[in-house]
Amino acid sequence: MTFSSEPRQSSAVSREVEFRIRENEDQVRWDRLFGNESPVEVEIGCGKGRFLINSAMAFPGINYIGIERALRYFRIMKERVVRRELDNVRLLRDDAVYFVERFIPDGAVSAYHIYFPDPWPKKRHRKRRLFNTRFLEEIERTLASEGTLDFATDYVEYYEEIHALLEASDRLDALEEIPERVRELGRDLTNFETKYTAEGRAIYRGAYVKP
Repeated sequence: MTFSSEPRQSSAVSREVEFRIRENEDQVRWDRLFGNESPVEVEIGCGKGRFLINSAMAFPGINYIGIERALRYFRIMKERVVRRELDNVRLLRDDAVYFVERFIPDGAVSAYHIYFPDPWPKKRHRKRRLFNTRFLEEIERTLASEGTLDFATDYVEYYEEIHALLEASDRLDALEEIPERVRELGRDLTNFETKYTAEGRAIYRGAYVKP
């Protein structure tokens, strides 16, 4: 992996927290990226990092990968991670689908967290949605045995589409409730959830496990 750091940040955490993948021809090695063999969970679309940071603080024995494309949000999240000196977090500003497909080995992820992905509500834009058959196949491939997928959206039509894809899968089973380590973090897990809840929007959740 090729690491990057911002000029005014000198701590070891700052130097190591962000990584890049374009120059790397090999699949990722978690033990090299984190310096340990702890389980790894991946959050796609972290926003400002509330869920990622709270999870990393609550569960220091788990490593977390946070992926966010928006530069403004990524910078805020990175600054917060560095300030807290969270050595079990690594951040990537890149295309999540490309990273999952190209760089994550089979069975290497213990959990995926995907909260409020862009619903692309206009019909002509729906092909841009994160969830589709191909992406789900990559989630199934990269999840470890008993690994979980936890997702949420405020857009009911998108939820129904995701739910239909997952119900058609023969490799993931629905859970009756979200994983316990997520429940322990309480309500309003992300900044988007706080905003949407305050606006009175319904939140639609789903959780699945790889048997």
